[in-house]
Amino acid sequence: MVKMTLYFLQIMACFPLFYLTCAFESKLQNKENVDAQDNPALFSVEGKLTVRPELQPKPNVFADIYISLDYGRYSGFVRSDGTFKLTDIPTGSYIIEAISVDYSFEPLRIDITNKGKIRARKLNLLQPNVVVTMPYPVKMTALHPTQYFRKREEWRVTDVLMNPMDMQNLQLPKMDMPDMADMLANMFGSSSKKGARKAIAPQNTKRTTR
Repeated sequence: MVKMTLYFLQIMACFPLFYLTCAFESKLQNKENVDAQDNPALFSVEGKLTVRPELQPKPNVFADIYISLDYGRYSGFVRSDGTFKLTDIPTGSYIIEAISVDYSFEPLRIDITNKGKIRARKLNLLQPNVVVTMPYPVKMTALHPTQYFRKREEWRVTDVLMNPMDMQNLQLPKMDMPDMADMLANMFGSSSKKGARKAIAPQNTKRTTR
């Protein structure tokens, strides 16, 4: 009987300790969740820029280029070999651009999931649901030199030949419609004059001599 009582007392003494342990673990877990919400996971975005030789790049072409993410919210410079790395990027969908004075690069869209999976795809503002995946790390190639001025238009013979006003004159040489009243007056007036002339025409008579 004494052993049973001691055993029961030991069990009752373990309950407060178990309760305190569970409460402490729950508090730690809640603190970790709050810290995770306040400090979300951050990731890195990597890529490389290339300029084709036919564009005649200058020796240190990447010195004047920087990478912009989310329209300048995050930015970074490009190394001499063309590679770049943007750090401390939270999850989300971003537009990545290469800002250059001399060349134009095609922007891309970067999607970062909560698990840290990064996907690159073509930027399509008109049809965002159309997904065309691109390789990652990002590879961005210069399309053409940046054009700051429009070439002045030159005079060409086809401009004169294909002029809408001239073509209209060729197809419709007489634009003014004739007056129907004058046309009818001329038609009926000419016929009445012919009839009057026939009626007034002299008759050939023979004179008799006595």
